Amino acid sequence: MLEPWAWRHKRWKKWPYFHLVEKRHLARADALLATAAQEAGRLRAFVAGQRIETLPLGMTGMARPDHAAARAQLGWAAEERVLLFLSRIHVKKGLDLLLQALASLPNDGRVRLVVVGDGAPEYVGQLKRYAAENSGVLPRIDWIGPVWGDARWKYFQGADLFCLPTHSENFGLAVLEACQVGTPVLTTVETPWAALLADGRGFICQPRVDEIRTALQRFLSQDRWSEDARGALAEWAWSQFHWDTLAERYVNFYQTLRPETTGR
Repeated sequence: MLEPWAWRHKRWKKWPYFHLVEKRHLARADALLATAAQEAGRLRAFVAGQRIETLPLGMTGMARPDHAAARAQLGWAAEERVLLFLSRIHVKKGLDLLLQALASLPNDGRVRLVVVGDGAPEYVGQLKRYAAENSGVLPRIDWIGPVWGDARWKYFQGADLFCLPTHSENFGLAVLEACQVGTPVLTTVETPWAALLADGRGFICQPRVDEIRTALQRFLSQDRWSEDARGALAEWAWSQFHWDTLAERYVNFYQTLRPETTGR
């Protein structure tokens, strides 16, 4: 909640609550744990001088690439380019920006947007009305609703591109979930993935309609990702974010907070 966009959103009630309640909780902590260097840097503005450790989150499941089988199960045609938005539907997540960017691109009938998730009925209704009013220029949109547990993996596996054009994200577990099954990602510089997905692993942009449109154009102009390319992305994610790699780092961090270590 201390990320810049989140702090500005409804600041009128967050600012007094932070200073009256939460600030002293942070001040009493022996250490703060950030999930990325970007988040740690932003935390320092609120807790200058305190210890901040940075450790990424790890994988939430054991799914691997299974592109063709997932598409067959979901009924997606081989020639379709399937864009996936799978997240809470909230203004922070930028689905409205994605819809506007798609509406400004030529629609040749080969693109499908699949929206998995739910949110406040009023906001979801606004997005669906926009989609209906612009149906002539937008691609096909499937509004799936919320999907829980392992049922989400087939959407990640079958998609051609996972889209999270978010205004703010301290880590973005859904990005990791897409990567671990080999699906490339379009996301923004407001996540820590901008550097991690360099070297052709993803499509990074500002959370603005024009930049999202440009990133989509770049993706759609390329050949479809091969199974080898998807496999390479998955192996990179598994090597970096599997708990076999991360667990020891967490244990070492927690051991530094034991009472005999901290002097309490």
